[in-house]
Amino acid sequence: MMLVTACASAPQARSARGQDRPPASARGEYPGVTFATWTADDYRYRIGPGDELAVRFLLNPDLNTSVRVGPDGRGVFPLVSGQGVAGMTPEQAGNALTRAYGSVLRNPQVETLISTYGASEIYVSGEVREPGVKPLKGQISVAQAVVAAGGFQETARTGKVVVLRQRPGDPRLLMRTVDVRAAMKGGDSGDFPILPGDLIFVPRSAIAEVNLFIRQYVTGALPFSFNYSINRGRSY
Repeated sequence: MMLVTACASAPQARSARGQDRPPASARGEYPGVTFATWTADDYRYRIGPGDELAVRFLLNPDLNTSVRVGPDGRGVFPLVSGQGVAGMTPEQAGNALTRAYGSVLRNPQVETLISTYGASEIYVSGEVREPGVKPLKGQISVAQAVVAAGGFQETARTGKVVVLRQRPGDPRLLMRTVDVRAAMKGGDSGDFPILPGDLIFVPRSAIAEVNLFIRQYVTGALPFSFNYSINRGRSY
C-alpha cells in the first residue's frame, strides 16, 4: 500500500540524472502500469495526522496558536472548531482557514506553518542492508533514506535508485530515479526530499553478475565503504 501526504518545495532545477518521467523504454517494461508526470505540487509537503501547526493571524495576533492535527485529519481551531486540513499544503490550509474565519472575523488573514512533523513511514526495499518500513519524521532526502536502511549492499545499482509515489486519489504512479552515488559525493544527482508513503527501491547492479574478485573496482565505485554507519553524517 502506498501512503501519501506530500512534501517540500520543488527543486530549482532538474538534474539529467533525476527523471521526472520514466523513459519510454522503462514504461514499456511495466505493462499495465500507468505513470503520471511529476509536477511542482508533487514535491510539496502535505499536512498529515500528528503534525503540529503554528497558526498565525496577521491582523489578529492575539489569536495566534498551535494546533495538532488529529487522526481524522482535522484540527480544533479557536472560534471555528474542527477543520479538515490533512492532505493540504500549509499554504492551502492557510487559505482554507482564512475562509473559515471569514464568518467570525473581519478580513482575516491566516498563515499556517508546520512547527512539528508527526510520525510517518516510508518503505525502502532492494539492495540495502536493512530493508523494510522506516519511520520518517521531518524532511530527508533519498540518499539519507538509503543510509537509514543501513546503506547499500555490494550488489546495489547506486546510480539508479527508484522512488515511487502516489497522489491522493490518483491510481497512477509517479516514478523518478536518483543517482545516490553522485549525491553521496556532493555531485549533481537529482536528489530531492521524500514524502510519507514513498517507496524507495534499490535495484541490483550488473556488477553483481560478475565475479566478486572485482571487489576493488566495486569499492571504488560505491559512495561509501561497506561498514558505513547510519549514524555517520546524519543531519536529520
